[in-house]
Amino acid sequence: MVHGVRMPPAPRTAAPAAGAAATLAPLLAPRSTDVGLLVVPADVGGHAAFQDLVRSGALRLLWGDVAAPALVPDTPTLRALAVRDLVPPGTVLAGSAAAWVLCGSTAPRVLDVVYPPGRHRPAPLTGRAPRQSHVLRDDRTLVAGVLVTSVVRTALDVATRCEPAEALTTLRRLRDVCGLEPRVATRSLELRHRWAGRPQARRTLALLLAGEDDPV
Repeated sequence: MVHGVRMPPAPRTAAPAAGAAATLAPLLAPRSTDVGLLVVPADVGGHAAFQDLVRSGALRLLWGDVAAPALVPDTPTLRALAVRDLVPPGTVLAGSAAAWVLCGSTAPRVLDVVYPPGRHRPAPLTGRAPRQSHVLRDDRTLVAGVLVTSVVRTALDVATRCEPAEALTTLRRLRDVCGLEPRVATRSLELRHRWAGRPQARRTLALLLAGEDDPV
């Protein structure tokens, strides 16, 4: 600066070219269905609008009236968040519902929610089926704040409580996605001396080990 004379301001950087702006605009523009990680009918104007968005593919149903924008990846965290309000503190999501959270297998119609002996049974609620059972500390894991049975415990519940054809489909998914080792699951079953339904679980796991496609 020369004494007593103000120098002209530095020239401003030129604005981005119109082509670049046009390219960025679709990426930056908000999408009407991306109101959050999870979407319920109230977020989009009611059930009719919600169902229209599901049918159009803009939303992907997760559980009941809970969906996610189609562009949001389907992950264990997302699935656990979708049912978090249906799993009370101190209870554990188990069986086919746990498998769905862990590996993305077919979602069951009802959530299998396990509560420990000595605890009050959770209140009746549509879409939730509480049952009493022991779940050891090593038999559970935390997913997005929801207690879910471990991969091995989930496999044992599925092998015991589901029809063989359904169980095998889910067990293969647990194997392929979560690294379930059928021999480890079988050994765990035999170490549980009071396991109810052992014969069916043993037979289903044997079919998994043998690689048979269709149970007899």
